[in-house]
Amino acid sequence: MNSAAIAFYNTENFFDTIDNPEKYENEYTPEGSRKWTQKRYENKVWKISSVISEIGMKETGAPPLFIGLAEIENDTVLKDLINSEHLVDFGYDFIHFDSPDERGIDNALLYRKEFIEEIKSEPIRLIYRKPPDFTSVDYSRDILYSKISFSHQVLHVFVVHLPSRRDVDVNREFRNQFLGEIRNRVNEVLLFDPDAQIVVMGDFNGNPNDSDAVEILQTTFDKEIHGEELYNPMMGMMYKTGSLKHEGRWILFDQILFTQSFLGESNPKLKFDSAHIYNDRSVQDWNRRFKGSPFRTYAGTKYLGGYSDHFPVYAILNY
Repeated sequence: MNSAAIAFYNTENFFDTIDNPEKYENEYTPEGSRKWTQKRYENKVWKISSVISEIGMKETGAPPLFIGLAEIENDTVLKDLINSEHLVDFGYDFIHFDSPDERGIDNALLYRKEFIEEIKSEPIRLIYRKPPDFTSVDYSRDILYSKISFSHQVLHVFVVHLPSRRDVDVNREFRNQFLGEIRNRVNEVLLFDPDAQIVVMGDFNGNPNDSDAVEILQTTFDKEIHGEELYNPMMGMMYKTGSLKHEGRWILFDQILFTQSFLGESNPKLKFDSAHIYNDRSVQDWNRRFKGSPFRTYAGTKYLGGYSDHFPVYAILNY
């Protein structure tokens, strides 16, 4: 039996240094409030690529087959990542579409082209019409959908970064709109193929037991899945640790969900083995106050020089 890793990583505002006048991201330039210089950018490329190269290495002897990324600005960042010293030998390619997010951050998918073939991909774009008049609109990061093949098996992958919980959760309805759209798209795939292998990965801006997500996405920690439920292995991890900290508390917004076809013993397809948080010492903050937290790039506008304010999450699959 062989094993492979898949992963998701919110990379924390991964911008290049060039100002895009159409987006609110000029703070990430050498002249901006964060003094985002080429040296700092290259340090970020080095750090994020080094993490990706290590995810799943202990369990499988190789980096992830594919990894969903959040908070990526553009193709320039992705090209620099896959051509970095840590990743260039693994032959990664990427899938990315520019989204209408006002800050200019998107989702992307890196995949090892020696093993993965892209069949088709598309951005799933949602618009939120704000009450009470519903004439003003809001945008967010597109959901990235990719249909890929691995070892003659088709996989459907959704990479998501749902609207945040800022300002007493003003984005709740918009976030639920995203959850509903993901559920609808999953249902469409399952209607055509009830045994389809579907992975939903991303930053859900909510814990695995978030009532809206559980109800709308129909998630469960029970491997005896009923109907079209999605298995969420992170439900068994959230009380022990997390992928990021907020006000001193661990939260687990970063998750990977699976359809039932990953769980059946008699199914010849890919099998879910285990889920993990990549919290190696190298990506932890060792400042006494924040010891053990993700070693982030910035705290406000103060440059710390770390990796990200999130730990990556990953799953091991057997085949």
